[in-house]
Amino acid sequence: MRKIIPIMETQKQNKNTSYILIALLLLSFIFNIYQWRNQTTTVVTYDSKIDSMNTVRIDIERELATSEVELEKYRGISANLDTLLNDANAKMADQEKKIRSLIAKEKDVNKLNKKLKDELETLRKMKDEYLDKIDQLITENKELKSKNEELNSTVTNLNEDKKNLQGKVGVASQLKAEYVKVASFKKKSSGKYVDASVAKRINKLEVCFTVMDNKIAQSGDKMLYVVIKEPTGKILASTSKATFNNEKGEEVAATSSYKITYTGEKQNACLNFETEERTLTPGSYNIDIYIDGTLVANTSYMLE
Repeated sequence: MRKIIPIMETQKQNKNTSYILIALLLLSFIFNIYQWRNQTTTVVTYDSKIDSMNTVRIDIERELATSEVELEKYRGISANLDTLLNDANAKMADQEKKIRSLIAKEKDVNKLNKKLKDELETLRKMKDEYLDKIDQLITENKELKSKNEELNSTVTNLNEDKKNLQGKVGVASQLKAEYVKVASFKKKSSGKYVDASVAKRINKLEVCFTVMDNKIAQSGDKMLYVVIKEPTGKILASTSKATFNNEKGEEVAATSSYKITYTGEKQNACLNFETEERTLTPGSYNIDIYIDGTLVANTSYMLE
């Protein structure tokens, strides 16, 4: 015999079922919201980590580029500084390879980000250390340059003093000729020379002088030269046609030359111009006396 359920009880059961379904739906909705929020937080956190890592990578790239520029501007100052820069560039290149290898191998974002920050700090520390070394080298080079300039100045002054001293010694050691005496002669048929003053009758001009004593001058052979110029400026040339270089380096034709052995004491010498033909012209004759190419005396002589 079928059991008959009252209508009121059935309605109550349906109402309870509805409540349960509504409750389940609410729980499902709440759970979905939680999951969505949790996923959103995870994504935001992950994106934040990625952004932070990218920022560090950009900082590393910038540090590598600026470090090279900042260090290279000191190249060319000195050889030892260039050697230091070459070493710095090599270390920077090794550090860059290490960083790129780290980026390629490390998959953990958190670890990679921390390691990149450490490497960035290492790069900055390395650059600062090399800048300190560069500063030290530049300072040492400046001090060395200053000392070299002082030394060069001292050497220059010493050379100048030496040059002045040598000049003074040279001047002091230069031989002098004094007591110059000029005479003119004609030659008689007997071959004997007698005094004469008329140019058209002169066969011989004689220049005598004294080489003065000088204790500083070096002893040894000395060459004496006499240059006699006619009133026209033409040099009276001897048959020997001797020449020498004066203190200016110019080649000069000598009227007469003679070698003496100098001992530091006074020494008399006479040099002559002789001609068989009586062709001299009247006027003032200029006479220069040289010792080893240096002009030491000058005088003039008049022929009627």
